[in-house]
Amino acid sequence: MKGNEKTRSALMLTGAFVASGVLVGLINHTRREITRRGYPSWEECRCDFKLQHIIFQVWHSHHEQRGETIVAQEWGLYLVNPPQWLRQVLHHSTQFITAIKPDGSHLERVTLSPQESYQFASILHASTTNEDLPELPQDEREYIMWRREVLHFPRYFLDAYLRRLYPVHIAPDQVAQAEGLPVLWNPVSNLPLPSEGTLLDIPGGTRVDCIGWSPSQISYCTARLAEELDVATISGIKA
Repeated sequence: MKGNEKTRSALMLTGAFVASGVLVGLINHTRREITRRGYPSWEECRCDFKLQHIIFQVWHSHHEQRGETIVAQEWGLYLVNPPQWLRQVLHHSTQFITAIKPDGSHLERVTLSPQESYQFASILHASTTNEDLPELPQDEREYIMWRREVLHFPRYFLDAYLRRLYPVHIAPDQVAQAEGLPVLWNPVSNLPLPSEGTLLDIPGGTRVDCIGWSPSQISYCTARLAEELDVATISGIKA
Protein backbone atom coordinates (compact mmCIF):
# COMPACT_ATOMS: atom_id res chain seq x y z
CA MET A 1 0.00 0.00 0.00
CA LYS A 2 2.77 2.40 0.90
CA GLY A 3 4.46 1.65 -2.42
CA ASN A 4 1.27 2.45 -4.30
CA GLU A 5 0.88 5.73 -2.41
CA LYS A 6 4.46 6.72 -3.21
CA THR A 7 3.93 5.90 -6.87
CA ARG A 8 0.70 7.88 -6.94
CA SER A 9 2.38 10.86 -5.25
CA ALA A 10 5.28 10.69 -7.69
CA LEU A 11 2.90 10.64 -10.66
CA MET A 12 0.95 13.58 -9.28
CA LEU A 13 4.13 15.59 -8.74
CA THR A 14 5.37 14.70 -12.22
CA GLY A 15 2.04 15.68 -13.74
CA ALA A 16 2.00 18.98 -11.88
CA PHE A 17 5.58 19.70 -12.97
CA VAL A 18 4.80 18.92 -16.61
CA ALA A 19 1.59 21.00 -16.51
CA SER A 20 3.38 23.98 -15.00
CA GLY A 21 6.11 23.67 -17.62
CA VAL A 22 3.56 23.60 -20.42
CA LEU A 23 1.76 26.62 -18.94
CA VAL A 24 4.99 28.62 -18.62
CA GLY A 25 5.95 27.68 -22.17
CA LEU A 26 2.54 28.74 -23.48
CA ILE A 27 2.72 32.08 -21.65
CA ASN A 28 6.23 32.77 -22.98
CA HIS A 29 5.21 31.80 -26.52
CA THR A 30 2.17 34.06 -26.32
CA ARG A 31 4.20 37.01 -25.10
CA ARG A 32 6.69 36.58 -27.95
CA GLU A 33 3.86 36.29 -30.46
CA ILE A 34 2.14 39.42 -29.14
CA THR A 35 5.43 41.32 -29.44
CA ARG A 36 6.11 39.94 -32.93
CA ARG A 37 2.66 40.95 -34.17
CA GLY A 38 3.01 44.43 -32.77
CA TYR A 39 -0.13 44.55 -30.64
CA PRO A 40 -0.35 47.75 -28.53
CA SER A 41 0.33 47.58 -24.82
CA TRP A 42 -2.32 48.59 -22.30
CA GLU A 43 -0.68 52.01 -21.96
CA GLU A 44 -0.64 52.57 -25.74
CA CYS A 45 -3.98 51.01 -26.59
CA ARG A 46 -7.00 53.06 -27.66
CA CYS A 47 -9.46 50.17 -27.39
CA ASP A 48 -13.04 50.37 -26.16
CA PHE A 49 -12.02 48.28 -23.15
CA LYS A 50 -9.87 51.20 -22.00
CA LEU A 51 -11.62 54.35 -23.18
CA GLN A 52 -15.36 53.85 -23.59
CA HIS A 53 -17.99 54.30 -20.90
CA ILE A 54 -20.04 51.61 -22.66
CA ILE A 55 -18.53 48.38 -24.03
CA PHE A 56 -20.39 46.16 -26.46
CA GLN A 57 -18.69 42.76 -26.55
CA VAL A 58 -19.73 40.80 -29.65
CA TRP A 59 -20.41 37.08 -29.26
CA HIS A 60 -22.06 36.40 -32.61
CA SER A 61 -22.66 38.37 -35.79
CA HIS A 62 -24.27 38.05 -39.19
CA HIS A 63 -23.28 40.10 -42.23
CA GLU A 64 -25.18 40.06 -45.47
CA GLN A 65 -25.38 41.95 -48.71
CA ARG A 66 -28.77 43.37 -49.69
CA GLY A 67 -28.34 44.79 -53.17
CA GLU A 68 -25.74 47.54 -52.85
CA THR A 69 -26.23 47.71 -49.05
CA ILE A 70 -24.21 45.73 -46.50
CA VAL A 71 -26.05 45.02 -43.25
CA ALA A 72 -24.45 43.73 -40.03
CA GLN A 73 -26.34 42.27 -37.06
CA GLU A 74 -24.25 41.73 -33.95
CA TRP A 75 -25.35 40.13 -30.69
CA GLY A 76 -23.40 40.46 -27.47
CA LEU A 77 -22.96 41.87 -23.97
CA TYR A 78 -23.76 45.49 -23.19
CA LEU A 79 -21.47 46.56 -20.34
CA VAL A 80 -21.88 49.98 -18.71
CA ASN A 81 -18.86 51.51 -16.97
CA PRO A 82 -17.11 48.22 -16.06
CA PRO A 83 -14.40 48.40 -13.34
CA GLN A 84 -10.79 49.07 -14.29
CA TRP A 85 -9.60 45.56 -13.41
CA LEU A 86 -12.17 44.03 -15.77
CA ARG A 87 -11.11 46.40 -18.56
CA GLN A 88 -7.50 45.28 -18.21
CA VAL A 89 -8.51 41.62 -18.07
CA LEU A 90 -10.49 42.04 -21.30
CA HIS A 91 -7.53 43.74 -23.00
CA HIS A 92 -4.92 41.14 -22.04
CA SER A 93 -7.18 38.11 -22.50
CA THR A 94 -8.14 39.39 -25.95
CA GLN A 95 -4.49 39.48 -27.01
CA PHE A 96 -3.78 36.11 -25.41
CA ILE A 97 -6.70 34.34 -27.11
CA THR A 98 -5.89 35.87 -30.49
CA ALA A 99 -2.21 34.94 -30.26
CA ILE A 100 -2.99 31.23 -29.76
CA LYS A 101 -5.81 31.08 -32.33
CA PRO A 102 -4.77 28.77 -35.20
CA ASP A 103 -6.99 30.03 -38.05
CA GLY A 104 -5.36 33.43 -38.60
CA SER A 105 -8.66 35.21 -39.43
CA HIS A 106 -8.22 38.95 -39.78
CA LEU A 107 -9.51 42.19 -41.31
CA GLU A 108 -7.66 44.94 -43.14
CA ARG A 109 -8.07 48.69 -42.71
CA VAL A 110 -8.74 50.18 -46.16
CA THR A 111 -10.45 53.25 -47.60
CA LEU A 112 -13.33 53.41 -50.06
CA SER A 113 -12.21 56.43 -52.03
CA PRO A 114 -14.66 58.72 -53.86
CA GLN A 115 -13.24 57.50 -57.17
CA GLU A 116 -14.08 53.88 -56.30
CA SER A 117 -17.56 54.42 -54.85
CA TYR A 118 -19.50 53.96 -58.10
CA GLN A 119 -17.37 50.99 -59.14
CA PHE A 120 -17.92 49.22 -55.82
CA ALA A 121 -21.68 49.85 -55.93
CA SER A 122 -21.77 48.42 -59.47
CA ILE A 123 -19.97 45.25 -58.39
CA LEU A 124 -22.38 44.69 -55.49
CA HIS A 125 -25.41 45.38 -57.69
CA ALA A 126 -24.24 42.97 -60.39
CA SER A 127 -23.46 40.21 -57.89
CA THR A 128 -27.08 40.09 -56.66
CA THR A 129 -29.06 40.96 -59.81
CA ASN A 130 -26.77 39.84 -62.65
CA GLU A 131 -27.38 43.29 -64.09
CA ASP A 132 -25.09 46.29 -64.29
CA LEU A 133 -26.00 49.67 -62.88
CA PRO A 134 -27.01 52.25 -65.50
CA GLU A 135 -23.85 53.58 -67.06
CA LEU A 136 -23.15 57.12 -65.89
CA PRO A 137 -20.79 59.71 -67.34
CA GLN A 138 -17.47 59.81 -65.55
CA ASP A 139 -18.19 63.14 -63.84
CA GLU A 140 -21.57 61.96 -62.50
CA ARG A 141 -19.98 58.88 -60.92
CA GLU A 142 -18.29 61.25 -58.49
CA TYR A 143 -21.71 62.07 -57.02
CA ILE A 144 -21.93 58.65 -55.32
CA MET A 145 -20.43 58.20 -51.84
CA TRP A 146 -20.48 55.49 -49.16
CA ARG A 147 -21.85 56.12 -45.68
CA ARG A 148 -22.48 54.28 -42.41
CA GLU A 149 -25.66 54.25 -40.36
CA VAL A 150 -26.66 52.73 -37.01
CA LEU A 151 -30.12 51.16 -37.28
CA HIS A 152 -30.35 49.83 -33.71
CA PHE A 153 -28.15 50.60 -30.73
CA PRO A 154 -28.06 48.05 -27.86
CA ARG A 155 -29.77 49.08 -24.63
CA TYR A 156 -29.82 45.92 -22.49
CA PHE A 157 -27.27 43.54 -21.02
CA LEU A 158 -27.96 41.07 -23.84
CA ASP A 159 -28.93 42.95 -26.98
CA ALA A 160 -28.21 43.44 -30.68
CA TYR A 161 -26.33 46.07 -32.68
CA LEU A 162 -27.65 46.69 -36.21
CA ARG A 163 -25.67 48.76 -38.73
CA ARG A 164 -25.46 49.24 -42.47
CA LEU A 165 -23.08 50.51 -45.13
CA TYR A 166 -24.70 51.96 -48.24
CA PRO A 167 -24.09 54.24 -51.26
CA VAL A 168 -25.80 57.63 -51.51
CA HIS A 169 -25.95 60.38 -54.12
CA ILE A 170 -24.47 63.72 -53.14
CA ALA A 171 -24.95 67.17 -54.63
CA PRO A 172 -22.40 68.35 -57.23
CA ASP A 173 -21.26 71.16 -54.93
CA GLN A 174 -20.26 68.57 -52.29
CA VAL A 175 -17.90 66.62 -54.54
CA ALA A 176 -14.89 68.84 -53.78
CA GLN A 177 -15.30 68.20 -50.02
CA ALA A 178 -15.94 64.46 -50.37
CA GLU A 179 -13.49 62.22 -48.53
CA GLY A 180 -12.85 58.51 -48.61
CA LEU A 181 -14.66 56.31 -46.11
CA PRO A 182 -12.36 54.23 -43.87
CA VAL A 183 -13.60 50.65 -43.41
CA LEU A 184 -12.45 47.26 -42.20
CA TRP A 185 -12.29 44.79 -45.09
CA ASN A 186 -13.06 41.09 -44.62
CA PRO A 187 -10.90 39.13 -47.11
CA VAL A 188 -13.05 36.00 -46.64
CA SER A 189 -16.37 37.53 -47.71
CA ASN A 190 -14.58 40.15 -49.85
CA LEU A 191 -16.78 42.83 -48.30
CA PRO A 192 -16.28 45.71 -45.87
CA LEU A 193 -17.84 45.77 -42.40
CA PRO A 194 -20.11 48.65 -41.28
CA SER A 195 -18.06 48.87 -38.06
CA GLU A 196 -17.24 52.17 -36.36
CA GLY A 197 -14.87 53.25 -33.61
CA THR A 198 -11.19 53.94 -33.03
CA LEU A 199 -10.11 51.03 -35.22
CA LEU A 200 -10.91 53.19 -38.23
CA ASP A 201 -8.19 55.65 -37.12
CA ILE A 202 -5.36 53.14 -37.60
CA PRO A 203 -3.17 53.51 -40.73
CA GLY A 204 -4.44 52.11 -44.03
CA GLY A 205 -3.18 48.60 -44.73
CA THR A 206 -2.98 47.62 -41.05
CA ARG A 207 -4.10 44.09 -40.27
CA VAL A 208 -6.49 43.52 -37.35
CA ASP A 209 -6.65 39.94 -36.07
CA CYS A 210 -10.08 38.54 -35.18
CA ILE A 211 -10.50 37.43 -31.59
CA GLY A 212 -13.05 34.64 -32.06
CA TRP A 213 -15.15 32.99 -34.74
CA SER A 214 -16.91 36.15 -35.98
CA PRO A 215 -15.40 38.96 -38.10
CA SER A 216 -17.07 41.44 -35.74
CA GLN A 217 -15.07 40.09 -32.79
CA ILE A 218 -12.28 42.60 -33.24
CA SER A 219 -10.53 45.13 -31.07
CA TYR A 220 -7.88 47.83 -31.24
CA CYS A 221 -5.94 45.50 -28.91
CA THR A 222 -5.20 43.12 -31.81
CA ALA A 223 -4.23 45.66 -34.47
CA ARG A 224 -0.73 44.91 -35.76
CA LEU A 225 0.43 48.49 -35.39
CA ALA A 226 4.16 47.84 -35.00
CA GLU A 227 4.47 45.07 -37.59
CA GLU A 228 5.93 45.70 -41.03
CA LEU A 229 2.97 45.43 -43.39
CA ASP A 230 2.38 46.11 -47.05
CA VAL A 231 -0.17 48.84 -47.60
CA ALA A 232 -3.45 47.13 -48.53
CA THR A 233 -5.16 48.28 -51.70
CA ILE A 234 -8.45 47.39 -53.25
CA SER A 235 -7.48 46.48 -56.79
CA GLY A 236 -10.70 46.82 -58.71
CA ILE A 237 -12.41 46.88 -55.27
CA LYS A 238 -11.15 43.32 -54.73
CA ALA A 239 -13.47 42.06 -57.45
